[in-house]
Amino acid sequence: MISFVVFSYEDIYGVFGNIDRRRLYEWAKKKYIIPVNKGVYIFSEFEDTKGLEYLIANKIYEPSYLSLEYVMSSASLIPEAVFALTSISTKKTAAFHTSFGKFNYRNLKTELYHGYELRKIEIPLYGKNIERTVKIASIEKALFDYIYLKKGLLSKNEILELRFDRSVLAALNKIVLKKYIYQSKNKTVEINISNIFKHHDIP
Repeated sequence: MISFVVFSYEDIYGVFGNIDRRRLYEWAKKKYIIPVNKGVYIFSEFEDTKGLEYLIANKIYEPSYLSLEYVMSSASLIPEAVFALTSISTKKTAAFHTSFGKFNYRNLKTELYHGYELRKIEIPLYGKNIERTVKIASIEKALFDYIYLKKGLLSKNEILELRFDRSVLAALNKIVLKKYIYQSKNKTVEINISNIFKHHDIP
């Protein structure tokens, strides 16, 4: 069972079969596990583990992948530090406030739910590292998701107010971006992304 890092009752059930849900309450009371959100827990050993928030973001609202402001900030595309973990899901928009941080989710239709990477992270445990995989958008997909969820055409001032880093913007894979735009069949998104490059003097 220690192979779990972030887990649900269903995960436990899948390994051990029928187990009384009250057992999880008892484990939490004894501080063997820590409740994260309704029905989701972590083992106490992992409480201060770096990268744990990625696993939590993927787990507490499934299916989902990290994207939007969090990824753009992590990649230095935008200058602001983003403390809430922002994700894309095929479920409705939601937000969760937990002792491990704030987790925001925005909805995209199923046909646009792609463009994320399966990134391996290492979780330290008793002097060893165990690998876990998290779903995180590429920087191109994070930008596309962000602009797609904007409503209406953006003015030049609105684009400049987003404060995109020109060097990071110039390094993006435009072919990949165009693929996402084509799949979206959204002319407004196409114009907005085109204008973002235009107003930053990027051919």
